[in-house]
Amino acid sequence: MAGLECASLEVPLDPTEPGDEIDLAVARTPSTGDESERIGSLVLNPGGPGGSGIEFLAGAASSFPEELTDRFDLVSFDPRGVGQSSPVRCLDDDAKDAQLEGDLSPDTPAEVERAIDDVQEQLAACERNSGEMLAHMSTADVAADLDELRAALGDEQLSYLGYSYGSEIGAAYATLFPERTRALVLDGSVSPDATDEQELTAQARGFDRTYESFVETCDADPECPLGPDTAATMQRTRDQLEQSPVEVSDESGTRELSRDLFDLGVATALYDTSLWSALSNAVADLSDGGAEVLLSLVDRQTGRQPDGSYDNSSDAQVMVSCSDTSERPGVDEALAAAERIAAAAPTFGELTAFGALTCVGWPEPANPLPTPTGEDAPPVLVVGTVGDPATPYEWSVQMSEALQSGVLLTYEGDGHTAFLRGGECIDDAVVDYLVDLVVPDEGTRCPAVAEESGLTSLRDELIAQLSERGTPEQLAECVVDGAIDEVGEEEFERLVLGSDQQEITRLFSAQALRCAAGGD
Repeated sequence: MAGLECASLEVPLDPTEPGDEIDLAVARTPSTGDESERIGSLVLNPGGPGGSGIEFLAGAASSFPEELTDRFDLVSFDPRGVGQSSPVRCLDDDAKDAQLEGDLSPDTPAEVERAIDDVQEQLAACERNSGEMLAHMSTADVAADLDELRAALGDEQLSYLGYSYGSEIGAAYATLFPERTRALVLDGSVSPDATDEQELTAQARGFDRTYESFVETCDADPECPLGPDTAATMQRTRDQLEQSPVEVSDESGTRELSRDLFDLGVATALYDTSLWSALSNAVADLSDGGAEVLLSLVDRQTGRQPDGSYDNSSDAQVMVSCSDTSERPGVDEALAAAERIAAAAPTFGELTAFGALTCVGWPEPANPLPTPTGEDAPPVLVVGTVGDPATPYEWSVQMSEALQSGVLLTYEGDGHTAFLRGGECIDDAVVDYLVDLVVPDEGTRCPAVAEESGLTSLRDELIAQLSERGTPEQLAECVVDGAIDEVGEEEFERLVLGSDQQEITRLFSAQALRCAAGGD
């Protein structure tokens, strides 16, 4: 990818019995400061499981504070089985479409039977297409790969920033390789010890809490098109889609926005408060571009590309999940858990519940996730967001307590993870820790950024982000407004919400040249 130094690193397929090897794709942006002040490499992971670290680095490197880019090479990698790293494959594109077009919240015997068949179809496809990787996709395996990468980079100890699932990798590293740990930031931590049912229940409740915050924010904002009773408007929309899904045509063909896909799109938007304005506009006008926006959010979550193909993020996710846990419920046990999960969270419980079936019938894990202790590791910084829908705040509290040297930093806002989106208080604390190994005082809490008091338009959010990276505000406005004018507001929102990084970069680069030249 443009602007990145790329390489490949061979690592053992089975870290416990070196022999066969697989390839890890690695990328780096070199430090920009004085070489004498360079600390080493800062390795990044964006989460998932299934997220591409290389794509993340390409899109996010320019957002990192100068205090970090002057002192560290920024390095990331596609974890084993993900993206360009000996990628796993399970279902083909048509089969993935078919499963998503089915009922994601089954409530009849026939729908439940279809859900069970889907799980069995997925396992068979994983065994058929990626059988050799099936037993070697655990987070413990990824942590071992991370140590191989540390050594290849020439660092005696690891400096690391992991978001969401990336926190699990970091906690495993601190537990397995404490003496090789320098500084680990775990932002949006997973639970250190939850059962599968407990994890799904907490996530469903987390999305419900953040959804309530979205509703309250929308009701309080006179510009929000869903008010004055946002909850009622959203429920009416769900009911309408249950009876009459909205048909959408794009370059991949024709598909429908159903009630379940609507819920999945809404849940995706809850990850980031900067998306809430675009979400409210899309819901208010489903028949005139809104459905396309909601499906773009669904695609962002599922790895579906504009041409209808899928990346392998969802394949990797299920293989990691079932490689990490020794839980192997029977069908009846999993269905009973699904009922309890659905009852625990009235809005998103049904959509989450049938994750309880995911590992039914899977083989026993070869190298399951160790219980995180971080014994003998230096201080580990755990960052938790009070209104995080995907990794609820209580998990960060629990992880900071489970790790022997865990230190909790709290962000009082909404959204998934905090560094680079939670304001100066969070960013300064993380930078101080990574650069100088200074941890925040116990009990440090950072207030929500001011913009979270109301809905912020996607345009204004992007201008603010460019300005924070050093772009003069007038130039940032010219670039963003020019991009919107070129493709239209609906298409621009689709590109941004769908994370089409390549096209966004092309648009912004062209507009930056035009704006710098004085306009037309």
